[in-house]
Parts: sequence; C-alpha cells; structure tokens
Amino acid sequence: MKKYVFAVVLTALLAAVGFSQTVAKDVPVTQEGREVFATLTRWADAVRDRDTTALERLFAEELIITTYDGQVRGKAEELEALKPNPSRKTVSIVNEDVKVSLYGTSAVVTALMKIHSRADERDVRSAFRYTAVLINREGRWQIAALQSIRAPEAKSK
Repeated sequence: MKKYVFAVVLTALLAAVGFSQTVAKDVPVTQEGREVFATLTRWADAVRDRDTTALERLFAEELIITTYDGQVRGKAEELEALKPNPSRKTVSIVNEDVKVSLYGTSAVVTALMKIHSRADERDVRSAFRYTAVLINREGRWQIAALQSIRAPEAKSK
C-alpha cells in the first residue's frame, strides 16, 4: 500500500512540474538531469506542434542530425523539415526508456520515441531509438547532435 501511495504522489508531483513524458529510472535526480529531461520534453512538444521558433532555441547552431535513413542535416535543414505541413499532423510524441548521462556541461541521452501522426487522413505510428548529445550554454541545454534508427513498431500510449 505504501508503494502505491508513493507512486501516486510521485506521479502527481511530476505532473505538477510539467513533465508530459514518461520519467525513466535512469534520469539523474539532479537539477541538471531534470533540466535535460525538461529540454527533451520541450523538444518533443515543439516537434509535435511544428514550432520552429521553439526549435530554433532548442537546437545548437552546430546541430548535426543523422536520420534513420542515413541523411545528414544541419540546423537549417532540420528546421525546414519541421515546418508546419497541412497534410501532416503529429498527434503525440512520447519518449520512453530515457537514459541520461551527465558529463559536466554535456549530456548523452538515449531513448525510445513513439510518434503518432496523421498523414493524408490516415493514422501513422512509428518508433525510433535515438542518441542525442546536449550541451549547456549560458545556462540553457541545447541539442547538438542526434542520431536515430527505426525501432520495431510498438503500441503508443
């Protein structure tokens, strides 16, 4: 019973501070760990909403992305790829199995990202495993590098 009450209280506290994604046991319980996780949450929300203004702040100038199909893009190309598109709407993005390793002003994150979108009136569900490198500049975490691979299709929450 005590474990159940603790889980309910912990869930309520995390909801109260604005975490919209699953918290993994491997996210360091430090201020920096919480800030990195919050950055991932803002990134997922900005991608879902195709909010290029928010993405501009979340991406480091030297951003390098290697996509699941082997393309390599910089910040400008990624922002272009994530512009609003009337024929595609992202319904939800959920990060699961998040692991954060902190190295001073850098962090390495691995996670499973599940995406539910609608393209041309049909539901599309996909999953990607990714590794991201974040850097802390002037007190703000930014994504500097990202590589993703397709993961086996899994049911989204």
